[in-house]
Amino acid sequence: MSKEIEMSYGRSLQILVTHLIKNASKVPQPVLQGALDFENHSWRELPVETKRARLKEIAELTTAPSAIHQHMEAYPHSFSKDRYAEYLDALQAYQKALEG
Repeated sequence: MSKEIEMSYGRSLQILVTHLIKNASKVPQPVLQGALDFENHSWRELPVETKRARLKEIAELTTAPSAIHQHMEAYPHSFSKDRYAEYLDALQAYQKALEG
């Protein structure tokens, strides 16, 4: 698996969490912890099976029909919507990388 794909996902997750915090949106603990784990570089040390399980949980909390997805789709600024689209692309690429 490419470290670049993993790091791209980590950066996009951190941007998503930063947006949610700035906009006083509730950030589910697994999503926040995932962003923190990328920030303190502990994510890369996790076993692949753990990464898969945590990524599945984070994906369920950040994609349709989740509250985060609804928030991002309703958000009026295209910049934030573009960052969310980048997050979804990075999530999908990382999920595929972890599968293979």
